[in-house]
Amino acid sequence: MIEKKLEKIVKIILYLIFFIPLIFIEGFFYPFIITKTVFFRLLIQIAFSLYLLLMVIDFKRYKPKFNFALVLVGIFLLINFIFAIFGYDFYKSFWSSFERMEGIIGLIYLTIYLFLLINFLKTKKEWLISIRVILFVSLLVSLYGLIQKFNILPVFEAGIGRATSTLGNAAFLAGFLLLTIGLGIYYYFVEENKKYKIFALVAIGLNFIVLLLTATRGAIIGLFIGIFVFLLLNVIFRKGKIRKYSFIFFIAIIIIATVFYLTKDSLANSKIDFVRRVATISINDSTVKNRLLVWKWAISESKENIWFGVGLENFNVVYNEYFTPEVNEDWFDRTHNIYLDQLISSGIFGLVAYLAILGYLFFKLFKIRRKNYLLFSVLSSLLVAYGVHNFFVFDILSTALIHFFLIGFISFECSIDQVDIENNKKTNKPFIINLVILLLIFANLYTFYYLVYLPFKINRNLYIGYYYTLADTELSYISFSSALFYKFGSTEAACQLYKMFNVLISEPTTSAEDAEKFYKLTREKLKFACDNYPLDIRTKLYLGQLIINNYKNTEDLNEAEKLLSDSVRLSPGRPEASYLLFNVYLKKQDEESAKVVLENLVNELPWFGEAKIMLAYLIRKSDPQEAEKYFNDGIKQVYGHSSDNIKKIIEYMLDAEKYQEVIPYYLELINIEPNRYDYRVDLSKIYYLVGDLDNAVEEINIINSKAPEILEDYQDYLNLLFNAYNQDH
Repeated sequence: MIEKKLEKIVKIILYLIFFIPLIFIEGFFYPFIITKTVFFRLLIQIAFSLYLLLMVIDFKRYKPKFNFALVLVGIFLLINFIFAIFGYDFYKSFWSSFERMEGIIGLIYLTIYLFLLINFLKTKKEWLISIRVILFVSLLVSLYGLIQKFNILPVFEAGIGRATSTLGNAAFLAGFLLLTIGLGIYYYFVEENKKYKIFALVAIGLNFIVLLLTATRGAIIGLFIGIFVFLLLNVIFRKGKIRKYSFIFFIAIIIIATVFYLTKDSLANSKIDFVRRVATISINDSTVKNRLLVWKWAISESKENIWFGVGLENFNVVYNEYFTPEVNEDWFDRTHNIYLDQLISSGIFGLVAYLAILGYLFFKLFKIRRKNYLLFSVLSSLLVAYGVHNFFVFDILSTALIHFFLIGFISFECSIDQVDIENNKKTNKPFIINLVILLLIFANLYTFYYLVYLPFKINRNLYIGYYYTLADTELSYISFSSALFYKFGSTEAACQLYKMFNVLISEPTTSAEDAEKFYKLTREKLKFACDNYPLDIRTKLYLGQLIINNYKNTEDLNEAEKLLSDSVRLSPGRPEASYLLFNVYLKKQDEESAKVVLENLVNELPWFGEAKIMLAYLIRKSDPQEAEKYFNDGIKQVYGHSSDNIKKIIEYMLDAEKYQEVIPYYLELINIEPNRYDYRVDLSKIYYLVGDLDNAVEEINIINSKAPEILEDYQDYLNLLFNAYNQDH
């Protein structure tokens, strides 16, 4: 029967989906994301189309089956869709970006995936086969991770510090392995075939080892909390030896955790990566400080948008609004906390909808504890472990596939009615079937083009444009032009085009014609991206910088002023935006406006000394007393120790004739740029002015031994110095 064959094909496709974490093809931007996503969309599209055809052939047999878990996921999707409409940028919420490939469209595909699982995996045997496939895939992922970590074969990123395998990120790999370890443990206990039980043990053991090699603190803590919960459940609900042994292990874990905490200072120097990383968790850790600050901003913003949120994929706008130099990440599009992500994107309703799914799973597992205690204890512990891990990260496709599988599996196992309803009555209307086939062909071609082929094509062109800029400039130009013909992905593409333009013009072999051609393309496409995503300031900053570096008239500077004024408005605490606007006003010879920009930045960031140093440098001649106040405050506060900043400090001090105080800054500048021997000449002169002739001569001797040609232009000073030195000695 044709429907039986079609049904079998759909099941095979569902099994193939579990192999998606293994997919990784070089030659794309964000290759760990784009390649997995397009294959997932393609497989779901085919499977869902076949399901629709089956439903037409025999509606009574294949009519849609819904359970409460699927309904909750549908409500979650609907809430995110509606609130995205009222968010900052619905287009971005719907389509996401190349870096993530998630958004509303991603939720739609995952919901369809869950729907297909529920409707086609009708027996426990089929669900267990699925888990077996998942464990097999996880085993291959872990093997790749081991090969990569220990540089056994020349695989991608061989010898990397923390294992990332085919997922491309240590934290995401850890989340994937954490889920598969939990599924593997359950599978081991319910599987009757000894060969498969051994296979499950091997997969669990290897996944556990590689999870530790990821050194992902959230996943490791989640794993041990999950074990802790499992033992606690046994102590509470079990009797006899199981309770006794569980209690012993429960106490042992508490003792181990206590000893670890008390000795964490010494363990912080451990050569074992995951031990060292876990031991160094503290509020003083730079990563932890960043996360806490970002969470603080997210909570502050959520109070302003508590009901509706800002829409999926729009956290970057919030991040820019609250950004200060306290964090060392210039760009952030997630809070790195899945619960805060839901709260900020879809408000309290979205968070409640997300928690309702988890709550329902816990409720169903608790209800079935007497009938299937193993399912209750293992999968409840797994959900807790993964929930802890997600407190520090978020889902990607590879982890979401297992997460949604868990939703379907738990709802199936906890369902009273697991019997497949047979029906001999069949719809058999060739005209209707043929019409549906025709409609499905057109619908599939349309969705394939926009949801699979087009992202694939744009991403590939972006990759070619980026990597062939110097090797084949014409091909790069054509590829960038093609990639930036579409709104989708234009932000990432325009930013990469800007970076490669700077690389191109830094090459001495680049022709003036190529430089001009790329400049026009870069300016045009950055503006295109700015128009497409008006709340994304990154392209505004890049375009503003591009214009400042290449302006030809006042109109150019006016355009840059508007772009950078918008950037400062959208991200008032981002110094880079203010500095660029400051430079625009200087080029327009509008010193008063330039001063206002820096004053606003000082008021916005009163603890940030760099802005005060720049302001002092600007007004050092017009208002020396006020400049001195700003300068003295600035050098005591936080500022970037770059060569540009150190030069400003040096020049200010030289103007103020602070010769003794300027010496440490000259030494710092030389340390930053050791090959600039002209700085040593200047330092020698400072030593001469303060009467330290020995150090003045020492600097000249260093120059003479390393770059004597530098001294040819300073003969008068050398004569003066050595005359004074000889007289003194």
